[in-house]
Amino acid sequence: MNPPDVHLLDLPNEILLIILRKLNNIDVLYSLLDINNGQLDILAQEKTFTNVLNFVHTDNISLIDRFCIYILPRIHHNIKYFILEPVFMGRILLAAVYPNLTELKLFNFERQIASKYFTGQNRIIDGTCVQDDILVYMPQLHSFTFYISTYIDSGDLRHNIARQHINQTLINIGPQNATTIVNRLSRSVVECSIFSLPFAFAYLGSLGNTFPNIVFNYITYIVLSSDCTLSSDHSQSYSMIEYPYLTSLDVGYSHRDYLEQFLNETK
Repeated sequence: MNPPDVHLLDLPNEILLIILRKLNNIDVLYSLLDINNGQLDILAQEKTFTNVLNFVHTDNISLIDRFCIYILPRIHHNIKYFILEPVFMGRILLAAVYPNLTELKLFNFERQIASKYFTGQNRIIDGTCVQDDILVYMPQLHSFTFYISTYIDSGDLRHNIARQHINQTLINIGPQNATTIVNRLSRSVVECSIFSLPFAFAYLGSLGNTFPNIVFNYITYIVLSSDCTLSSDHSQSYSMIEYPYLTSLDVGYSHRDYLEQFLNETK
């Protein structure tokens, strides 16, 4: 006697969940939700698949369309954590209301893209911009991992950029720690970077004439970029900065004064 055929959907839900949990949750939602199968529809809405959604490195327009039109509006109440790139950030965040969203992580948020999200007379992106243009729309958000840099033509500045003032604005973004680095990269360009702490990214670009007293546990690549000489204002002693996993240091655009300051073990 031949054994009866057993189909996947004949398995108990507990077994199906074990199988589905081995798959990428984005693929599970894309493939199984809203396909006119009640059993799979219920399983796909389990919190295992809907609490954390990572869209980084996703370039499938059809997938994004399906999520924004059909999937996110159905599971919006379950979503607690988004991991996004700016290219689809606007569409995804506007696709639904996320009452339980508590964490947002952004990758590859470059200055050209930042200008789309942070506009106004103040060209420097500080804590006030982050609060007014992003966080105000997510009242339940309690963790925001970010690294945002603004590059300013110093001729456009009406006054000097005060690091202390920018740090003060970062208090607006909630209880998490954040800080800023202000660097004069050349006689005409000033960079202002704000980032959450601990620093969670592998790349730190355009480190110039300011060296923050921070341990960078994840950085593997740094660019030293300042063609200005070291003035007496920057000659004070700083605590040792640690980069325990640094593997690449690009000094091609840095003045030798800052290279010496960066490598000097006695500073």
